[in-house]
Amino acid sequence: MREALHRCDPPCIPYLGMYLTDLSFIEEGTPDFTPDRLLNFSKMRMIAHVIREIRHFQQTPYKIDHIPKVTSYLLDTSLLLDDDELYQKSLLIEPRSSRLSAPNTANV
Repeated sequence: MREALHRCDPPCIPYLGMYLTDLSFIEEGTPDFTPDRLLNFSKMRMIAHVIREIRHFQQTPYKIDHIPKVTSYLLDTSLLLDDDELYQKSLLIEPRSSRLSAPNTANV
């Protein structure tokens, strides 16, 4: 995923979880201070590198053309469904299975 992100030209939306994982590992795995009780600039540079990569993707604007037909479709309130209708449609797509009809595998 990192290689694909480095090859692509913005605008794109990177997976933020990858950067959060990087920051977590840096924070947990690297001390804030050196053994001489000096600020660990190496850690700060690693954090800055991750933030710089995120900002790289944020600074490129998206060029989205306005299409009135799409806007009117998205804003059409007559297409909204209430909670009951949504629930019924979800049951059609994925019916609930009864626990009683499932085979009992606990005693096996």
